[in-house]
Amino acid sequence: MSVPTVANASGAGVAPGMGEGTPIQTTGQTSPYVLNVAKYLRDNKQLKRRTGLLNNKDDIDFFRYKRFVRALLSDEYKKKQANPKNELLPINSEEEAGKLFIQLISGRLLLPVEKLHYKDVKAIKGWKPNKQKPTLKPTQKAALEPNAYYAWIYQKPNPYIVLYGLLTLAAVFTIILFPLWPAFMRRGVWYLSMGVLGLLGLLFATAIVRLIIFIITYLVLPQAFWLFPNLFEDCGFFESFQPTYAWAEPAGAKKKKKGKKSKKNAFGDVGEKLGAVIDAHVKEQEGEASASGAQPSSTQPKKRAVTLEEVEDN
Repeated sequence: MSVPTVANASGAGVAPGMGEGTPIQTTGQTSPYVLNVAKYLRDNKQLKRRTGLLNNKDDIDFFRYKRFVRALLSDEYKKKQANPKNELLPINSEEEAGKLFIQLISGRLLLPVEKLHYKDVKAIKGWKPNKQKPTLKPTQKAALEPNAYYAWIYQKPNPYIVLYGLLTLAAVFTIILFPLWPAFMRRGVWYLSMGVLGLLGLLFATAIVRLIIFIITYLVLPQAFWLFPNLFEDCGFFESFQPTYAWAEPAGAKKKKKGKKSKKNAFGDVGEKLGAVIDAHVKEQEGEASASGAQPSSTQPKKRAVTLEEVEDN
């Protein structure tokens, strides 16, 4: 079986002529030969694909156009194309690579995107820059330029999809045919279900008991007592039961510490402001005295250090 050329792979040739960017009509119809090229290039290392965020939320793989051309003109692709079983289109020039690239876009296998800079992402409301993954924005025009960016829409079919389907079907039939199970299997399922229900009941009972203990100790003792304080925290299963208990810090102690700290900061600010005002006043009077040639009198205020102390109320 002969392999068609790029020009007639999809039924019609498409001339590139897209240096400045040209809209491409997407049809969704893809030739099997073009699809084979997409399968070959999807995970090809020569594309040096990276993962970005499409519209600042969805992960998508993207690459530069020049990497695409290099991969199709490489010796590795020529060796693969020489094998008729692979059914790959022959690519002998950059022009043919461009025509094939347009067919991939029109078949909705590739998406032209624009890589946004940090300030561009910040300018869009609701978007946040990501340091690990660049933000990509779809564009309506595609340019066959070396540094133009394109993202993969095409995803390879999962080779295990058939196996997953068979396992799901087997599980459904297994549940439906439960009445036909042997007696020992049904008895085992009953014991297993009772064990799971017992664990759930124990968890709810523990939550209720720890709440009752907390309320009683909160009303009676200076510090409330928590049983399994990390029970409902966002952590692992075993970490939820570590430590076994803990004492809650009294709310009054937190307020007292916070009040002392804020009061100290307030006095410090007032002292600095008063000192600055007095320094400015003294310098102003010294400047006037030096300008008039008069000696500073003993009645003029001298620079003093201002110290504020906190006096405790009796």
